[in-house]
Amino acid sequence: MRKIYMAGMSHKVAEIAIREKFYIPMDVKTEALTHSPFDELLILATCNRTEVYVASDREITDGELVRYVCGLARQDYDDFAKFFYFKSGDDVAHHVMNVCAGLDSVAMGEDQILHQIGRAYETAHQLNATGNTLNKLFQSAIHTTKRIKTETNLSKLSCNIPFLAMKQVQKTFDDLENRTVYIVGLGEMGSLMLKYVQENTTKIFASSKTFANAEKFADVLTPVKFEDRYEVLGKCDVVILCSACQEPIVTKDEFVKALALYHPVYREDNSEGERCKNEKDHFYNRAEELGLHAAPSSEGLSAVTIPSKRLIIDLGSPRNAEASIGELPGVEYVCVDDLEKIVSENRRLRMIELDAAQKILKEGLDEFLHWNRMDEVSKQIHLHAEKMLTTANEESEKLLRSMPELSEDDRHRIQMMYERFAKKMANDFLYKVKAENSPEDVQVFLKCLDSKSPRN
Repeated sequence: MRKIYMAGMSHKVAEIAIREKFYIPMDVKTEALTHSPFDELLILATCNRTEVYVASDREITDGELVRYVCGLARQDYDDFAKFFYFKSGDDVAHHVMNVCAGLDSVAMGEDQILHQIGRAYETAHQLNATGNTLNKLFQSAIHTTKRIKTETNLSKLSCNIPFLAMKQVQKTFDDLENRTVYIVGLGEMGSLMLKYVQENTTKIFASSKTFANAEKFADVLTPVKFEDRYEVLGKCDVVILCSACQEPIVTKDEFVKALALYHPVYREDNSEGERCKNEKDHFYNRAEELGLHAAPSSEGLSAVTIPSKRLIIDLGSPRNAEASIGELPGVEYVCVDDLEKIVSENRRLRMIELDAAQKILKEGLDEFLHWNRMDEVSKQIHLHAEKMLTTANEESEKLLRSMPELSEDDRHRIQMMYERFAKKMANDFLYKVKAENSPEDVQVFLKCLDSKSPRN
């Protein structure tokens, strides 16, 4: 019998410093799905969770599956096993339904996880890593989630991660229309972040590792080459990082240099003079090109005065910035885990909708579990039907051996008569029993058949 298993870690059991170590690059994921050691495999990796789902005809232990995930992330099992959860059977189906519907997210009911699961499923399916069981499981979860989103108001009250990030920006700056925002990374999360920012200010800069991606939005923002990011970082009031990367793209040392262009508090002793002159001149020139108008004073210092606070929101996993930048004067650093502190804003209304959502989720879960049990019953019934057909063929062969004088046409008619009789018996006694009874009752019936078998 094929059974389902999963192992993973999420924001509920591991902080981002742990989770980011289990970032699985797309090339590693593709290789794993292409050469899967399991009958079926799906890998889900988001900023809040890394989970591996398996369907297998053999027994899978928690140790085996957790070791497999650690191997994908190139991390030591002994160091990180305690951060993983492991589920099997019906518990996996229940977990998938909750995750897909956003009921297990930092922002309950958020939409982004549905898209992420959809992409993870499509990737695994296209690489032939999934089969009948995981296909049905994830198709059911996606369908059930779409029902929840159309039949309840949970999504309308949800707070996805970019929404929460925008709430944090508005909490820090109540005059955002007069502030400058810089978005680094224009993937799905960055693009959604841009929509929220546009509603509050027109002073927007953005970078993408591929400059053409930033240029697509040139009508609503100023595109900046990724390699020029530090020349903008020092000027902007709000920096939102949502780039996919394995190493920090904003380091404390380089950020300090960028800030030093605009405020003396971040500068080193100016007696160093020539050592920094060329580098600073380059930054001033690039800032001028970008329309930031940073001008050095007669002492070689910027005359620009920065606001009392800079807000850095890091939505990356792994994190896009070194967290130590939050130790700098006037700099507030917020990562994904910090956003959880402001989730409660619409909690009361969401809880009302949650009841309706959970009823729909239970219907979807029950439907899948019934299918899963009946799928196993179908396989057993098919085996019994095949056995009946084989027995009929054996009996017809015995009869025909005793009647060698029959013509080929008569022999063929007798064989077909036995086969039709076997198929009719299978249809009347096996498939009708399956159609009219619960999987549990059918199992009892099949056990009775096994007990009557000559080999028993």
